Amino acid sequence: MEKLQITRSSPDHDELVEFYKKEKNSKLKERYYALFLMHEFMNCTTVAELIKKSRKTIQTWVKTFNGGGLDAIAPNSPPGRPSSLSEEQKESLKADVLTHPRELGYEFSNWEGKSAAYHINQKFSVELSVRQVQRLLHELGFTLQRPKYKFPKADPEKQKEFLNDFKKIWILSEKMA
Repeated sequence: MEKLQITRSSPDHDELVEFYKKEKNSKLKERYYALFLMHEFMNCTTVAELIKKSRKTIQTWVKTFNGGGLDAIAPNSPPGRPSSLSEEQKESLKADVLTHPRELGYEFSNWEGKSAAYHINQKFSVELSVRQVQRLLHELGFTLQRPKYKFPKADPEKQKEFLNDFKKIWILSEKMA
């Protein structure tokens, strides 16, 4: 049986190193690294042991690279169901979430998964679970943030006094126990 090796001359060893250093996608970076090691060792078994992948995986990557180049070894988009909302609907939702809910006529004041799911159902007639909406909002770059409550009638001096008294009581109870 013929020994598997890289037959393409481009990119060469140094170019692969540069691609590896610049790449942000971890899966593609791992494939660049495997090809780089194949240039070094020219042995699928050794490369597989070094990067903790099966020999068959390395062989597949090398054959794919030999057949189609760097573009061919790029990982495919992840499998899964397509989004229920189109890109235009997602952009519209993003703009809506950036506005205050009361400006859109809602009774609530904060965007959460439940309130955003209700809004999506009203605006786009698409029913999504609360968790799905939370993932969607995260995908759009939003994070859950709760407002910090302020008590306008609170007296800061009395709060400090309470804390000092509480600390004294706590220390005394610790000594007695």
